[in-house]
Amino acid sequence: MTVTVEAIAETLGLKKEELIKNGVKAYLESELRRMNAEVIIVYNRYGVTSLKELDEKINKGELSETETFEDFTKLDHLEAKKEKIEQILKVLG
Repeated sequence: MTVTVEAIAETLGLKKEELIKNGVKAYLESELRRMNAEVIIVYNRYGVTSLKELDEKINKGELSETETFEDFTKLDHLEAKKEKIEQILKVLG
């Protein structure tokens, strides 16, 4: 069974564009929550609250750069992606 965006919008009494915008917004908010959860897990692993703090601990020698490299790279990627999503969400309102 195929259901079109138009049919859903009509059933819900929404404009197609509004339905799409709301769907995109809900997806992005869900992704943001998922990414925040991933970030918190990594932060907790190293007892930090930010990427900067993790970097400082590595630079002070409190944490091994080799052992944290994968997580540091992951955090850096997640933080950049989160920022992009947050910017898009601001535009969507």
